[in-house]
Amino acid sequence: MQISDWSVFLLLVKLVIYVATSAMAGCLVLRLLNRNNETVAVFNSYLKRWLLICLSAALIAAILQIPVEAASMAESGFAGMTDAFMLEIIWQSVIGDQAVVRIPAFILAIVVVVAWDKNSASVINLNFFLTLFTLITIIYSFTLTGHSAEKNLLIKSIFMFHIFAISCWVGSLWPLYKSCHFLPNAEVKRLMHQFGQLAIIIILVLLVSGVTLLLQYLNSVAELFTSNYGQLILLKLLLVSAMLLLGAWHKLTLVPQITEELHIITLKRSISIEIFIALVVLFITSIFTTFVGPSI
Repeated sequence: MQISDWSVFLLLVKLVIYVATSAMAGCLVLRLLNRNNETVAVFNSYLKRWLLICLSAALIAAILQIPVEAASMAESGFAGMTDAFMLEIIWQSVIGDQAVVRIPAFILAIVVVVAWDKNSASVINLNFFLTLFTLITIIYSFTLTGHSAEKNLLIKSIFMFHIFAISCWVGSLWPLYKSCHFLPNAEVKRLMHQFGQLAIIIILVLLVSGVTLLLQYLNSVAELFTSNYGQLILLKLLLVSAMLLLGAWHKLTLVPQITEELHIITLKRSISIEIFIALVVLFITSIFTTFVGPSI
């Protein structure tokens, strides 16, 4: 795709959706780790506000994607956003199919998250599963276009596991960072330790699914070095490796040392670096799907 103002706007639209999807997965993980813990009520309220902001932005982005795609094709400025012919083409394409799944899912997600603070155990459990359902639906929408659109059900399922794993990991970073503000040191240590245990499973799923997908999408190892697509994959792999190293440092060194505020400050700084790297990874993914790789 030729780089234009509309394609840059489209990149930002996708980035917002990626961030919101990650935020939803991450907040779900943190709610799971904090279940039946009354001491984290204020923190959970913050997570709710944060996620509602992300989901609202993603809903707007998902709605805007259709006219932005139309304007990008029409190449007629803002008038292209209301070009009936171009809009019809987009709606009848896989991008339209994706929007039909994604927009209602974001609306439902917002409704479900609004009810997060209900006290009834049955409502809380129902709410959790509804949140998980909407998250899976949003993740499913990514399989309708791009890399996996023409793949079989198995590859699409692996792709969904991959997105779910990276979303849980990346989306948990900001809540973990904010936990250092809202929670006492003992609770931070408990939460970080539990996340570290869960992260082992997340990373295993991420690595296995990632390698499997690479074998599907690349014709040869040489493509990693000879194509723009492959070089961006290498860059993503390097960044993810850096995140893995930081995560290992947190789990093995920083978290066990948490006894006073100085240790929390060090941990926050390290997590902030990991957050920055994660945002770069999501930005590169947006570049993939807008300029280099197949559109997602």
